[in-house]
Amino acid sequence: MANNNSNKGDFPLPQTGYLVFDSLGMKAALKQRLTDGRIFSDQIYEGSNLSQIIDVLAFTFNGLIYYANRTSTESTYSDTQLYENINRVTKLIGYNPIGQQTSVLSFTCSALAAMPQNIYTIPRYSYINLGSIAYTFNDDVTFYKNLNSQDELLEDVSNSQLFYQGRFVEYPAYTATGEENEIVHLLPGDNVIVDHFNINVYVKDINSGTWSQWERVPALYLATSTEKKFEVRLNENKHYEIKFGNNINGQKLNTDDIVAIYYLKSNGSQGEVGVNTLQTGKLTIFSTTQYQEIYTDLTVDQAPTIIPSDQLTNLVFDNSSSSTYYTPEESVDSIRNNAPNIFRSQYRLVTDTDFENYVKTNYSNIIHDVKVVNNWSYLSNYLKYFYDMGITNPNNISRALYNQVQFADSCNFNNVYMFMVPKVATNALNQMTFLSPSLKSLIITSMQDIKLLTCEPIAIDPIYMGVDIGLPKTDYVDITDVNNTELYILQKTNSKRDTSAIQDEIANIFTEYLSRNNSSLGQTVDLEYLNNAILAVNGVDKFYTRRTDDNSIIYEGLSLIVWNPIYLGDQKHITQNMVLSYFMFPFLNNVETFKNKITVQNTFTQYQGVEY
Repeated sequence: MANNNSNKGDFPLPQTGYLVFDSLGMKAALKQRLTDGRIFSDQIYEGSNLSQIIDVLAFTFNGLIYYANRTSTESTYSDTQLYENINRVTKLIGYNPIGQQTSVLSFTCSALAAMPQNIYTIPRYSYINLGSIAYTFNDDVTFYKNLNSQDELLEDVSNSQLFYQGRFVEYPAYTATGEENEIVHLLPGDNVIVDHFNINVYVKDINSGTWSQWERVPALYLATSTEKKFEVRLNENKHYEIKFGNNINGQKLNTDDIVAIYYLKSNGSQGEVGVNTLQTGKLTIFSTTQYQEIYTDLTVDQAPTIIPSDQLTNLVFDNSSSSTYYTPEESVDSIRNNAPNIFRSQYRLVTDTDFENYVKTNYSNIIHDVKVVNNWSYLSNYLKYFYDMGITNPNNISRALYNQVQFADSCNFNNVYMFMVPKVATNALNQMTFLSPSLKSLIITSMQDIKLLTCEPIAIDPIYMGVDIGLPKTDYVDITDVNNTELYILQKTNSKRDTSAIQDEIANIFTEYLSRNNSSLGQTVDLEYLNNAILAVNGVDKFYTRRTDDNSIIYEGLSLIVWNPIYLGDQKHITQNMVLSYFMFPFLNNVETFKNKITVQNTFTQYQGVEY
């Protein structure tokens, strides 16, 4: 019978014991079972026919157990390591993983004197060709040329618009079947990079015969029965599914409705560009037969003045900063971290954590770090910081005033302040970079439909704090102290290592620790870690911080000066760990010449009675 096991007492095995067997263990078990049965004997001779059969069975079993263990592990959310599995698991809680994000570029736009005074509209999907890559508008751009016969900087365009790397592609039209929650699969090809946030859908109603643009929502349960909305999901195969409503959550497609999809095809990391790249490009209008029909139906009420083709050369574009980075799709670890946060927020921005998670998840290609605070924390910490430095009206300092004028309303007590550090760095020496107005506007505008009605998000620039080796000459800390201080390294007497190699390794400790990727808002400047890291360098016996203009001023260990390079009223000398305020972000001063501040001495020296 199936439940009978006459050898159970002879060969006891735990119920789950098979999960820990390897091939050699299984081989030994099979040999032992055959030997105990007293029927076969060839199994004890390596190379015999029976022994080879045992090898095949043992190694086959080992492969099966590997996949059994892997499958059992992948069945839990916290342990899964496969994208396909975690994608399926998070679908149950309504989380849509973030796909690849293309580079974004801030720019300035000017109209030359030859362009007549008028209101013009650049249609969406128009692009600038830059050789093998392109940068594209994802929405209509309307501007007013005020001045006749004069060049004019179009500030409204520059401050509110962005270029997205890539070109929009028209996907073959789809004819709807009319089923509830109908899904259209976007399959442009395995090697095609589709920007996650630039998938647009237009539907031609079979009854009216006109096109309309449908709005994308994070989840269809947020839509009412009559709203023309759709949901986008990157599925377990990394293909996009476009899902429509059922007349309960979102409007349902009619049978024979025509669905047109336009997606932004990116060049990935190959599309990232540096400064002044746009100077070489000219604007081109996107046009297809289907798109012209769609655009005519969408603009029938507004009838915008489309910029004539002969005026395109009178628009001059430039970029003073490089593009943001291309970002690949979410990793398994990222999904595991983000999915619970999004589920808790239910796609609503209420708490400071909700705002932070939203920015980090949706703008990971733009934002390196973000800290969100309420109005009380903004007043009692950020503005108080300037008061403490003797600035009597901190609301009028350049960065604070600029952000208030650009993005805040007249009522300040309901504001939510977002301190954001961009990923892109335009200055390799000090890395003091700020989000452009267009990038700030992009983030704030995207929050309007999901934030609390009573709060207003305001984008605030962080305060960058310079960090450098420094030892004051007096009790008063002066920024010039960093120019007259060095790190003095005493090399072990038995060390044969080249002094330049020691210099390089110590310099790398600082540059890595204070690199943008490894730094964060409000972080701890950890001198304990830096001291231990320097002492751990091969060949280092001990080290000192000392003045170069007066060697009698010396300190055993690491001495740093941390300061605000814009408002020099904040300068601190530290020899212990220091926790920065939440709005402060550190950077290493003079990265390119930092190695020159490190001196390595490979002989013992007697100095002021101290042998070192």
